[in-house]
Amino acid sequence: MEEWKEYKYTDLATIIGGGTPKTPVSEYWNGEIPCLSVKDFVSATKYVYDTEKYISGLGLLNSSTKLLEKDDIIISARGTVGAMAMIPYPMCFNQSCFGLQGKSIVDKNFLYYLTQTKIDELKKSAHGSVFDTITRETFDNLPCVVPPLQLQQKITNFLSSLDDKIELNRRINDNLGTNDKKQVTND
Repeated sequence: MEEWKEYKYTDLATIIGGGTPKTPVSEYWNGEIPCLSVKDFVSATKYVYDTEKYISGLGLLNSSTKLLEKDDIIISARGTVGAMAMIPYPMCFNQSCFGLQGKSIVDKNFLYYLTQTKIDELKKSAHGSVFDTITRETFDNLPCVVPPLQLQQKITNFLSSLDDKIELNRRINDNLGTNDKKQVTND
């Protein structure tokens, strides 16, 4: 049986900075590319499905924002440090966030759950005079003990099934709440 190994977080994931296209350039906005900001995922469950803002292909090409892939992680780096979610399809993101792309030695879902366990450490490492901030170096100084890939996948299968049940219950409760409101207004 393989041993669990210790890594720096940056051995497991590539840390990607975000950006925002110039606001006055209308051709950069209202396109088809979802553009995440912290408010889009601060109350998300595992996945964030929608964004308030969308940019165009020109906006993507002419800014420092990057396009994350399916199952990459988005994490807030300023202000509300540590809000996080996975993305279900390609999205870009602003400079208040980092994108986390898992490397081949880590399962993407395992990286998500591992990162959740590291939120308190990230928050304690935050600094700044106006608002709390984490940097790429914050992740470089974050130790992680990780099992072999096969065990990572077993762990994430279990945790993902729990998350799926939680999400289903949340949607049922939201639907029941909507029906209760309709009932009250119809009475």
